[in-house]
Amino acid sequence: MNGLQRRLSKLEELRHHNDGEREVDIELERMGTSRAAVLADFGSLIAFRDWLVARMAAAAHAAGVRPSRPVPHRERPVDPVVSAKWDAILDRYEALPPADTGV
Repeated sequence: MNGLQRRLSKLEELRHHNDGEREVDIELERMGTSRAAVLADFGSLIAFRDWLVARMAAAAHAAGVRPSRPVPHRERPVDPVVSAKWDAILDRYEALPPADTGV
């Protein structure tokens, strides 16, 4: 692969990454919140993702489903007030009709 092909490949990789970030921002906006709010409460999108995984695992456990993989270790536990706030945001979001994707 020559230098130009490597650069084009890297640009394509960055474009896909940026598309994913835009989708995250759009969904956060539909939730009535923003990336800044997530970062303020969780510190990073990875920590927010870990909280979501733990939330889904807790719901599955309550339903009697055994986890297929361990819940990721969190370095910083989430404040119960923050957790309750985001539970309410997600509950409202889950009640919304699906977004029109234009497809």
